[in-house]
Amino acid sequence: MRFVKTVKTVFTAVSVVLIAAGAALLVWPDASASLICGAMGVVAILAGAVRLAGYFSNDLYRLAFQFDLAVGVLSILLGGILLLRTEDVLLLLPAIAGLFILVDSVLRLQTAIDAKHFGMDKWWAILLLSAAGAALGLLLLLRPFQSGRVLARMLGLTLAADGAENLLACRYTVKVPRRSAAETETASSTEAAQYYDMR
Repeated sequence: MRFVKTVKTVFTAVSVVLIAAGAALLVWPDASASLICGAMGVVAILAGAVRLAGYFSNDLYRLAFQFDLAVGVLSILLGGILLLRTEDVLLLLPAIAGLFILVDSVLRLQTAIDAKHFGMDKWWAILLLSAAGAALGLLLLLRPFQSGRVLARMLGLTLAADGAENLLACRYTVKVPRRSAAETETASSTEAAQYYDMR
């Protein structure tokens, strides 16, 4: 139970970092391309590690992390490439980011549909954000604009949208299992024993 809570908290934090990174690109589109690439590499590795942890957690509904074994591994590999081969991937960065976010957003569409079947109220918000993320990822992949500043801002907007959809999916679909009666009794006995040991 604690593991799921930890994963949910860390995944929320990583999603917020992703939103912040996207917002920073929107405000400062002239930032160093190498710096952007390195920062994205670090965030991708962190996100991948959390996704893998989420996949192996005992999340009650298994919605937010249901596809994250493959996505987590790919995210870590992508992050490693961005960090180790920065100069080689700079020109391809928008296309790589666009493709990855497009795939991630399409998978989140499935999460939204499954959330609806579970009767979750906010499934439509996840659906809308995922559709927006998929559209932005596709635009980034097709790259219909040539201006570097516009491209940087587009990348920032896409990253922010991806972070927002992950944050929403984590917030509303990750459910921590309740303690069983036996676990509750054991926890109470342990706490009581600790209390008397302290006296």
